[in-house]
Amino acid sequence: MKKPILFQGNMKMDHYFEGWYFKQVCEKHQQTISFIPGVSLIKGDEHAFIQVIIAPKIETHYFRFDIKEFSALDEPFTVRIANNIFKKDGISMNLQDDKLSVKGDLNYGTFKIIETSLYSPSIMGPFTYIPNMECNHGVISMDHSVNGQINVNGKSWQFQNDRGYIEKDWGTSFPKRYLWVQANHFDDPSVCLMASVAKVPFLGCSFNGVIANLIIDGKEHRFATYNGYRDRNIQKFDGGFSFELKKGGDLCKVVVHFDDSGELKAPQYGAMSGVIKEGLGAKITVSYQGKTYLSEYGGAELVGY
Repeated sequence: MKKPILFQGNMKMDHYFEGWYFKQVCEKHQQTISFIPGVSLIKGDEHAFIQVIIAPKIETHYFRFDIKEFSALDEPFTVRIANNIFKKDGISMNLQDDKLSVKGDLNYGTFKIIETSLYSPSIMGPFTYIPNMECNHGVISMDHSVNGQINVNGKSWQFQNDRGYIEKDWGTSFPKRYLWVQANHFDDPSVCLMASVAKVPFLGCSFNGVIANLIIDGKEHRFATYNGYRDRNIQKFDGGFSFELKKGGDLCKVVVHFDDSGELKAPQYGAMSGVIKEGLGAKITVSYQGKTYLSEYGGAELVGY
């Protein structure tokens, strides 16, 4: 529960998925690349995968692997899919098909982790303790340095004190309706944001669940259903969306603009049969406590609205 980075499932499970999201921005090339390694465990179609998202202009790729090519180790944390390795201190990529080649190594610095407690052992708060949730979410690193080099279709991407983000999901399916935003390239370099609002099935009913974390000058602001915050004024418009998170007089407003989005495969009852669209390279504006912060290179998804 307290270490969402670790593999939460086992290889005997059915109708189950698990995936990590590794995002890094190369400011030198003003481009972003994200890798999503994971497993889809459904009898008859068990496999491992790595999805790749590159922006701008957004392109997405799905690499499928035999399930036997997946392995996970707790100490030290390691996920291996064929010749691709994901660890806390970095990743080693070796992907090749007829459309995309990604090869190289990136090193990660110290993770900026979220605050936890017995009541809230993860970003999901006390909902962490509830078994068989449709989709569990973990925030692994709000921000960390990225250094190294990868070659993308023969072009060298040099990362020099760039910035990264890591999260993950596991369970049976993505929510039927949700929004998600993430950014750590604000005009104030101390600011990092992750926020999600999702329709959560629970005890035969459903509710809008809020989980969000905003860090400013080293101080964490947690907006979540379990500490009294509610979503408000979710609005979709041409080229983006906006929403508010509110508790009493405390209000955080987020506005998201993105010109392009790419299709990703998403889990439905463990099978990677769904399709969602992600905007990578989004411009995100956060207004909180009388100040406004602007970010580029953000990630954004809006599904079911």
